[in-house]
Amino acid sequence: MRGTPSPGLWLKSLLIATLLSVAQFTQAAGDRLLFWQVDTPRATVYLLGSMHLASPDLYPLRADIMTAFNKADALAVELDISGARSLEIQQRMLERGTYPDGRSLQDELSPATWSELSRRLELTGLPPMLMQSLKPGLVITTLSTMEMMKLGLNPEQGVDRFFLEQARGSKPIIELETVDRQLDVVLDTPQPDLLVKQTLVQLDDLENIMSQLVDIWRRGDSAGLAKLVIEDELAKYPEFRDLHRVMFDDRNREMTAKILDMQSRGGTYFVVVGAGHLVGEQGIVAMLKRRGQSPRQL
Repeated sequence: MRGTPSPGLWLKSLLIATLLSVAQFTQAAGDRLLFWQVDTPRATVYLLGSMHLASPDLYPLRADIMTAFNKADALAVELDISGARSLEIQQRMLERGTYPDGRSLQDELSPATWSELSRRLELTGLPPMLMQSLKPGLVITTLSTMEMMKLGLNPEQGVDRFFLEQARGSKPIIELETVDRQLDVVLDTPQPDLLVKQTLVQLDDLENIMSQLVDIWRRGDSAGLAKLVIEDELAKYPEFRDLHRVMFDDRNREMTAKILDMQSRGGTYFVVVGAGHLVGEQGIVAMLKRRGQSPRQL
C-alpha cells in the first residue's frame, strides 16, 4: 500500500477523535491547548479537547485548567474508561467486535487488502490468523493503538483518564455517551475494505500526521484543526462525508444536548471530550453558539 495515493479521512478522524500526542512534550504547562469557557445565567461549562493516549511529559497541564477542574461540581466525559468500567468496555467491545456467524475478517477484504493487512499485523506482533474472527473496526483500532504505543504513547496517561482519576471519590462523573453508542461508530462501518486500505496508508505516515496534530493542539488552533481534519479531507475525499457525519456530527449533536441539559440544572461542569468534537461548523462549540451562547477560548 505504500504506493497508494494520499489517504482518506478514517484514521485522521480516529486520531483526532482521540487526539494523541507524540512522546516529546515539553513545557506543557505553557501550552494554550483547546480549552473554552461558556457561561449561562445558571451554569458555567469548561470544555477541554482531550488526548486519550499520551506520555507523562504532557503533565502538568496549564494551571488555569486545573483551577477550573477544581472549581467544577462534576466532571463530564464521553465514557468513564477508568477502574472496573475499563474491563466492562473491553468485554463489550470483544462481544460486539467478534463475528457471530462464521464469517471472517478475510471474507470482508479483497485479497490485496488482506495481504497488506496481514503484513502489517505481523510487523506489529499480531498474528493475522488470531485476528480473523474480529470485525475490521476492532482490528484497525487494535492495530492503530499498538502503533501509537510504539511512539511512546500510553492510554494510562490520557487526559480523560487523568481527570477521571482526579475526580474519583470527589466529584460526580457524567457520561455523555454509552458504550454501545461508541461501538456503533467503531464497529458498524461501511466499506470495510476501503476503511482498512486507507488506515494502512495513514499508519505509514503516522509520525508526520501526529506531528501536525500535536502542533495544532498545543497552539490551541481550533481553526487549523478544523481545516486539517475536516475541511481539507472532505474536500479531497467527499466519499467519506457519511463516515464523518457518523463519527462527528451526529455524536456532537447528542453530546451538545447533554451539555444543554447540564446547563439547565445549574452548576459548574468540566467537560473533557476528543478535541475533534469541539471544532468546525458542526462542532460542540459552534452548536452552543447557534443556541445563543458565547463560548470563549481561554
